[in-house]
Amino acid sequence: MKLKIKHKLFFTLLLSSAIVSLALHLFVKSSFERGFKEYVKIQELEQLDLLTSQLQEYYQQTGGWDFIVGNHRLWRQLHRETSLPIPPGEEGVAPMAVRPPGSPLSPASGKEPDVGPGRPGIVGQRLILFNSDKSWIIGGAGESQNELKMIPIKQQDAIIGYIGLVPAEKLAFDRDRHFLKQQVETFAFIPVIIVVLSLLLSFPVTIHLLRPINALTKGTRKLIAGKFMTRIPVTTGDELGRLSKDFNTLAMTLENNEKNRKQWAADISHELRTPLSVLRGEVEALQDGIRQPDPQTLGILHGEVMQLERMVSDLYELSMSDVGALNYKRVEVNPIGILEGTIESFEHRMSEKELKLTLHHGGVHSCTLLGDPERLQQLFTNLLENSLRYTDGPGMIHVNLMLGKEYLTVTIEDSTPTVPKEHLGQLFERFYRVEGSRNRKTGGAGLGLAICKNIVEAHEGKITAESSLLGGIMIKLELPLALG
Repeated sequence: MKLKIKHKLFFTLLLSSAIVSLALHLFVKSSFERGFKEYVKIQELEQLDLLTSQLQEYYQQTGGWDFIVGNHRLWRQLHRETSLPIPPGEEGVAPMAVRPPGSPLSPASGKEPDVGPGRPGIVGQRLILFNSDKSWIIGGAGESQNELKMIPIKQQDAIIGYIGLVPAEKLAFDRDRHFLKQQVETFAFIPVIIVVLSLLLSFPVTIHLLRPINALTKGTRKLIAGKFMTRIPVTTGDELGRLSKDFNTLAMTLENNEKNRKQWAADISHELRTPLSVLRGEVEALQDGIRQPDPQTLGILHGEVMQLERMVSDLYELSMSDVGALNYKRVEVNPIGILEGTIESFEHRMSEKELKLTLHHGGVHSCTLLGDPERLQQLFTNLLENSLRYTDGPGMIHVNLMLGKEYLTVTIEDSTPTVPKEHLGQLFERFYRVEGSRNRKTGGAGLGLAICKNIVEAHEGKITAESSLLGGIMIKLELPLALG
């Protein structure tokens, strides 16, 4: 059985919390043990300071260490006097006496004043007294000096002896050991609590983190099913949030493409049905004897067939351009010469419709660009044909040239009627026609400008539509010049 991503994420969070908790527990436990033992050690050193002061006092009174040599009772008494109070309840520790501060004590007295409880001689059992040359005097059990912590005893800045402290292998008192054990056990509950809290929090956190992923999964399945109107909420600003935005953009693109596909199919059906209906009507009229097969009737049939052929050719050309199978030659060509030849071929038709066609060279008569001469002639032909169809006569059509450092700019302006500004950006869409004066009554199928756009983009140029000062529209071309 394969684990789902939510289970993997859940166990990952839980395992990470457990590892961190265990590491934290070991660190805190080790740190506390070291700190507590250091605290006990400091207490022992404070006790040794008191013992050192007492030994200095005796040394000054007697003038040497002879008073302590072999005097184990006095040695133990000094331990008791400088010890801290006995922790209550320590087993096996009898109350000891300490001499009141400032009271005299004679090394020879053999009596130990009964003043009150004192700390047992456990530290004292680990003490050894040495003279100034580190020779043994009393205490200890023959430990090597290398194992001892040597504390000097000074009198007037001169070292008169040393107290050696044997390092403790464990804590001396039950209370200290019990306190340390209790704290360690308490620390052991911390990782357990953290793991339990992680167990309780990991699942809802996992669900929260996976919510956008689940939304993406469901949305993707809807897209696969063809529901391109699907959108998912963007709830975060992280990588998943950006992925959700990209998903919505993809869904919107697919939705638009689907709408365009349906519109494309509907437009093709409509454009093909109209000439076919005319042909059918004319043929049925011939069959019924309503019309005679005279030149006029045959001319009508021929015109509709030619319109169908043009439309099919345009559709074929657009489809070939879409799949990248439309071939373009790349040769050095003078586009101004091609434009002049195209304008000359339109002069007769323009004059018949009372349209004045004017070419303004702007001092430019020749330039060179890399392009396909046949496609460029098709481009200029479609643009002039568009102006011829949609410009009312009498009217004007102006063609202007401007040569820059990198581009040749060609503008074709015509007089009324015009196109609303909100429709100008859609003129290059397939089958698009503005309702009103520029519509299908003029005979166009709405493919000419779409073909022009493909040709211009294939030459790495730009084509835009703007309102013209003459009252119609202005088509602006920018074609890149050949460098060098």
